Amino acid sequence: MEQSLAIQQQIGDRQGEGTTLNNLATTAHAKGDYDTALRYLEQSLAIRQQIGDHQGESVTLNNIGQIHQARGNYDEALRYAEMDLAICLQIGDRQGEGVTLNNISQIHKVRGDYDTALRYLEQSLAIRQQIGDRKGEGTTLNNISQIHNVRGDYDTALRYLEQSLAIRQQIGDLYGIAENSHNIGGLYFEQEHYEEAIPLLVKAYQILQQIGSPNVKVTEGYLSAIIERIGEAKYQEIISKIGKI
Repeated sequence: MEQSLAIQQQIGDRQGEGTTLNNLATTAHAKGDYDTALRYLEQSLAIRQQIGDHQGESVTLNNIGQIHQARGNYDEALRYAEMDLAICLQIGDRQGEGVTLNNISQIHKVRGDYDTALRYLEQSLAIRQQIGDRKGEGTTLNNISQIHNVRGDYDTALRYLEQSLAIRQQIGDLYGIAENSHNIGGLYFEQEHYEEAIPLLVKAYQILQQIGSPNVKVTEGYLSAIIERIGEAKYQEIISKIGKI
């Protein structure tokens, strides 16, 4: 990508340069190198603003917000998300609007402002349903479930999780299926319904392992906690009914 960047800079391809800088940032972000990611994103943002690439500007603002959120800089994350939302509204980017409303909700969620988070999620859900963004709808339904879960309203949380899972199964979203299976399993775990939790957590574990997701460690942690609570023998008895991991 750095070679592409050099060529784009040499020939004056400003739009391509902005895109490549954004992509380099994404790679750095995935490696956890937030400083490098932010440096690339700020360069990308400056170019995209200069050339009037509003769609690209929106993408880069969103990515900068994600860096700040990952670092726990929630005020900055919210500021960039709101700038992103303003551009989406300005250019009529309904899909981007749905994404950004969802992202804003997650900032309020980590701050413990569940009412505000839920309000943004409901707006995101309405847009995603209107435009037929099935993958986004599955994500937002899952996130709504987590607000109800943290409030202890397990029945409502389960209802949203089942809706999300149905969509993700229909569209073949493997990570989404694993996330829902993990979250439903976690719901049963919290209620000490271990026989219901184990098959779902095993399913999530298998998928996450298959796709190489680091989140497999979280699911593995739940399974280990269940073994500690019910004992190895009982756990293996349940496992034997569904197939070993």
